[in-house]
Amino acid sequence: MCKELEEKLAYHSAPALCGIKPSNLINISNNSLHKVLSDIKSLNEIYNPNNCFQILKKTDSGILLLVYKKKKLEEYLFLDDNRSYLESIGYKRSDYIDDYIYELKRRINDNEIFPHEIGLFLGYDLDDTLEFIKGNKKPLLKGVWNVYSKKEEKRILFEKYYRCRDCVVRLVNKGFSIENFMK
Repeated sequence: MCKELEEKLAYHSAPALCGIKPSNLINISNNSLHKVLSDIKSLNEIYNPNNCFQILKKTDSGILLLVYKKKKLEEYLFLDDNRSYLESIGYKRSDYIDDYIYELKRRINDNEIFPHEIGLFLGYDLDDTLEFIKGNKKPLLKGVWNVYSKKEEKRILFEKYYRCRDCVVRLVNKGFSIENFMK
């Protein structure tokens, strides 16, 4: 695996790869895109369906990559309130996570406005996602996402994500392969 992808996965996706967050999103620039695309294909062949690497958008400047634990993302998106919200904004009800990701990908590529419901796909709290969509400019806390409720609970959660990221980055920098965290 190319060093750029390994470092990006460690820094931006450690919580997802370690199973404490459903998914993470990574922007990867065009610098080494050919090698990165080959590596993403290999990672999916080896680790899918447990760990999935889905390109949501590809442009001249790079790609937008969703890294997720399939089971964990299914559990989160299929919570009654999350599923109901997605249906209310036009996602068709399905028992397959791939159908939801396909619709998200379509919306990212077909619309000028980035679909803010991506927060749910990233494991953000529904209430926080809705407040952000409403344009609430006064979050109680800024961290992994803007927090509008349960500030202390989310501060603790964010710290968990940051510790995970820092640990994985440190180990990758010492020569451990990011793939050790995908098993």
